[in-house]
Amino acid sequence: MMLKKWIVLLLSTAFVLAACHSPVYNQTEGNIADVKIKAAKERVISDNKAKPLPPLLIKKGLYVDTTPISLSKRPSWLNNHIVVRGDQLPFSYYSRVIAAGAGSKVLTKYQVGMDPTSNVSINYSGTIRGALDMLAAKSGYVYSINNNMIYWQAFITRTFDIAFMPGDSDYLLGKKSSGGGANTAEQGTTAQVSNYTTSDSSDSEYSNLSGKVSIWKDLQATIAQMLSADGKVTVSQASTSVTVRDRPTNVQLVGQYIYNLNSNLSKQVLVKVQVLEVSLENAYNYGIDWAIITNAFHNSPFTLNANYGTPIAITALNTASGASTTGVPTLGTVATVPEGKNPIPSYTILLKALNQQGKTSVVSEPRVLCLNNQVSVVRIVKSEGYVASIQNTATPGVSSTTNTVTSQVTPGMLVTGLTLYILPKILNDRIYLSVNADLSTNDGFKQFGPTNSEIQLPSITEKHFNQRSMVKSGDTLILSGFRQVTNRTGANQFLTSQALGGKAAEQVNTETVVLITPILLHGSA
Repeated sequence: MMLKKWIVLLLSTAFVLAACHSPVYNQTEGNIADVKIKAAKERVISDNKAKPLPPLLIKKGLYVDTTPISLSKRPSWLNNHIVVRGDQLPFSYYSRVIAAGAGSKVLTKYQVGMDPTSNVSINYSGTIRGALDMLAAKSGYVYSINNNMIYWQAFITRTFDIAFMPGDSDYLLGKKSSGGGANTAEQGTTAQVSNYTTSDSSDSEYSNLSGKVSIWKDLQATIAQMLSADGKVTVSQASTSVTVRDRPTNVQLVGQYIYNLNSNLSKQVLVKVQVLEVSLENAYNYGIDWAIITNAFHNSPFTLNANYGTPIAITALNTASGASTTGVPTLGTVATVPEGKNPIPSYTILLKALNQQGKTSVVSEPRVLCLNNQVSVVRIVKSEGYVASIQNTATPGVSSTTNTVTSQVTPGMLVTGLTLYILPKILNDRIYLSVNADLSTNDGFKQFGPTNSEIQLPSITEKHFNQRSMVKSGDTLILSGFRQVTNRTGANQFLTSQALGGKAAEQVNTETVVLITPILLHGSA
């Protein structure tokens, strides 16, 4: 009989334990694992697409010359031989001599406002085409040929497209001087709470980067300095173009300037930001041990560069350091390894090293594609409503017992999440970054006030980063030292007796690590 009781007890225990592992739980765990695998694969594909183009491209097939060929037939008289010599003679004299050498049917025409009396010295023997080119170079004029007519111009008009959007840029990264932590054009920070008062000892301290940039005004002023007294420039924001009328040499100079400007404005950089949160174990109460992190990168295709007081960067090894080129990545994020092996992402090595010191989780992982000198914004927030205030108003009635109480409830709005502002400056392979990040979480609401007029007090944890640094393309900048220590205590009673209950205390040591990886994208925007 005793044996049967033990068998029943064992079977009941096994049944209870088996019920703990329900199919729904197992399915959820499987879904989470599948999502992690798919996210890792997509991240590797994205990193490979961001790699720069090789300096040499080989295309199999027949070679085709892409030089454009004019289908219009040039006049045969351009190949006639002519001798032109003169010292300080009027321009009109040389133009008549060249036209006479071309034939009696060739006419010469001047642009309205052109001065044909300017003196020029020429000593030339060759074709008429060469004589026209020589006269254009000496005088600064340009010519065009239409059948049997030579048309000379002192001023030309060109229209250039600008690789920029219409309008001006106005931005503010950081806090305003009046406090409150406002960011850029949008009012408020990541954690916004309406209808509240605050006491912050650092509220009067601020650091920001602001600017009111108008590329159209700068373009107008710069081009005006390149033109002659008779030159004119018209800037059109509607068509994002610039029209210039001036002497050919000046227009050519403006064209070169706009070409360089468009190339600079069209540069793009992919900025990958990872916000990690490390719950440190008791052995690491003084913070992350970076010696362990450095050892983790040994025998890997990456090196960890760090100086006291400066941010840490993960840099890909290069051949100059004497390391083997096998497995060396081109961008410092994913290493190229021999065929048959998987690539080694640098963030994977870092995460595993951080996991040795505490539980590491990725709080947020936004990616932003930025244009040169343009602010990009990522805003991932959650809005929650709560009771901010309650105002009770008593209206007297006929007697004291018939008073009417009217309650006016004022709702509040709590906005938490991540707001990220990035301003890049690209100079060769170096990227100057101004990163402003506001990360906030809602720790819950507390009830406050009397029973019939309770309001809710929000509890918020905020972290602000305002970082300016210079990073090479493909390097990973590590920002650390954002520690937060929280002490918690609690007590439980059993049968209304504290002696039969228990007390507990807990210290949570959390450190936030921010990884910033800019990758320069080659090619025009």
